[in-house]
Amino acid sequence: MKFAFICVDDGNQEKKRSDLLVEHLEYIESVLDKVVIAGACPLNDEELTEGYQGSILVYESDTRKEAMSLFEGDPYVKNNIWKEVKILPWKPVAGKLVGGKTWEIKDGKILRT
Repeated sequence: MKFAFICVDDGNQEKKRSDLLVEHLEYIESVLDKVVIAGACPLNDEELTEGYQGSILVYESDTRKEAMSLFEGDPYVKNNIWKEVKILPWKPVAGKLVGGKTWEIKDGKILRT
């Protein structure tokens, strides 16, 4: 099962993010076999290099508890980068990650592939 963590920074965390970046990335590398996708959310879509406002992480795990444990091991979590985190089960159904779409429509019926 996959779990998405949608994380919103606690105000301006640029200095803290920068100070912890190597440690954070080393942690992501250490659990890479459980990471479906991880990324930062830039402050704006004009300049993608001028700071961040949050992150999205998706972990693959057998249970929600295991996903939480993976998430809680992250230095960004341990150092309170995020003020708000929403955790949702996640099932990709379309797009590049799944190689297109996960259904067929035949005679007006949806067939899962």
